[in-house]
Amino acid sequence: MNLMITAHLKQSFGSWKELFDNDSARADYCDESKTMVGKLDDKTALIALFGVDEAKMNARLSSPEFAELVKDYVEKHDIYTLGEIALD
Repeated sequence: MNLMITAHLKQSFGSWKELFDNDSARADYCDESKTMVGKLDDKTALIALFGVDEAKMNARLSSPEFAELVKDYVEKHDIYTLGEIALD
């Protein structure tokens, strides 16, 4: 599964990006080599994750450790699935 996530930030993008870059646990549930991150504005980030194991991701995102990690940085995440479109 591939996901596009909008992160609504409490801190600046730069502060959040440092936290994001140091979170090695993400590699446990997605193909980290394909992960993409972009800045929409100083309080909004866009994250693309590929090859996501949904069960492992849900376990990580619902864990108390993850909640503690992001509580000062992220207001909320909006998560969308991505699919390929075959064009002729």
